[in-house]
Amino acid sequence: MLFSCSGKTITDDRFVLGTVCTITINGSDDEDLLSSAFDLLYDADHKISRFDEGSWVYKINESAGKSAVAVPPDVFSLIKASLDMAEETDGVFNPAIGPLSSLWGFGTENARVPSDDEIAAVLPLLDWRSVVLCEEDSSVYLEKEGMALDLGAVGKGWACDILRDYLVGQGVESALINLGGNIAVIGQAADGGPWRIGIQRPFDERGAYFTIVSVEDASVVVSGGYQRYIEKDGVFYHHILSSATGYPAETDLISAAVVCRSSTLADMLSTTLFASGHDKALDVAEQFGVRTILLTDDLEVTDFDAEESDIAVLQV
Repeated sequence: MLFSCSGKTITDDRFVLGTVCTITINGSDDEDLLSSAFDLLYDADHKISRFDEGSWVYKINESAGKSAVAVPPDVFSLIKASLDMAEETDGVFNPAIGPLSSLWGFGTENARVPSDDEIAAVLPLLDWRSVVLCEEDSSVYLEKEGMALDLGAVGKGWACDILRDYLVGQGVESALINLGGNIAVIGQAADGGPWRIGIQRPFDERGAYFTIVSVEDASVVVSGGYQRYIEKDGVFYHHILSSATGYPAETDLISAAVVCRSSTLADMLSTTLFASGHDKALDVAEQFGVRTILLTDDLEVTDFDAEESDIAVLQV
């Protein structure tokens, strides 16, 4: 699938943004272009990682309750878009969930199930309306000490968009960007047809798909409880947390995939749809005009296309 008509394909994968990221470019043998693309990913990670002491998000979190932090325009725009989504979804998507994320520690060696008292203590710090933005100097201020931003639910989508725009600007006509399952494709696949993106069958081995999406110039992002989780005393705790309860969001979905042009939007919405549950997810998908494929906990598949696009979806 990845061989171009000219016989040229370059690909590489590296660990960035907390996951394995793969870039494949068809019709080119420019290794410098591939290297420059990964440099953009490293830069994006350095800007928004809450663990990197040099990042803008780290600086914002360290200044919570003390002072505003002026950030670059691209970081400011990302935070603003995240807060807009929080407002649109009444906090189902919440970039101010950092204190709760740290408590659970999903994706780190410190992952654990916190106590009820620990969770209750951080809930007042999750108010996204206490994040103050100043357009005049592109500054961000967290009003309460102990607040923290966590852009993990949108960061890979944002980086995908940056990378796609860069490659298109460099004249690339066919490419696949895979940032740990956040996928964006440019143009057609090497065989001249649409890219075929498989959606993982949850809890099964990699490469086992329940649906294949055929797309061109689009993004496909999936969120699911099977991606990161903790099991304790026979109870399963997935990593998509509710800032209302402090616990994993209660949902009747196993996974939610979003297909649209913007990876940033798809990343935010896939999290939102999963946490919202099946019926509400359909309303949100309609509101934002996106294609979604939902897998319920009884293994029923719903394919909903708000704009009746020509994207083909094959259940396998």
